[in-house]
Amino acid sequence: MKTFKQHLSEHSGAYKRQWMDQDTMPSAANALEALNSLIGQIAEHEYLNPQVGIEKLQSGLGKLGYHFEAPTLDGGDGQYSMPLSYGNGTFEVNRDENPYGEFKEGDGISNHIEGGVSLVIDVVKSGDGKSLMNAQLVRNMDAEKVTPVDQIKVKDKG
Repeated sequence: MKTFKQHLSEHSGAYKRQWMDQDTMPSAANALEALNSLIGQIAEHEYLNPQVGIEKLQSGLGKLGYHFEAPTLDGGDGQYSMPLSYGNGTFEVNRDENPYGEFKEGDGISNHIEGGVSLVIDVVKSGDGKSLMNAQLVRNMDAEKVTPVDQIKVKDKG
């Protein structure tokens, strides 16, 4: 017979923890890898309502201090890209052009990761009323280089 402690260690929640919370801060060296690990565990499921999956992502990232505006899924299928911000962003004085200073707002991420990051979510209907969802963080500078999975051409081996 199992003890309660053994039962808890086997069933420790919805996803396994692979990174420490401080590894997910924008200033951490492996922030993108840690966040993509978490996002992958939450998003890569079949959902009857993909909006629920997006709300789970929003909640999971919100616990770490990240925020994005959730899209409304009109037709269900498609690729959605939302800029991510950390905390309340940044608010500072920029004295480059004006000695009295102009106010400058930021997303809280661009100071640490050049150009900032965006959350890219792919939603594909899988049949039986279900949808497959896949999500990842992409640097805004690399966003143009990402090719959607359905547009990747495979070389014929013949």
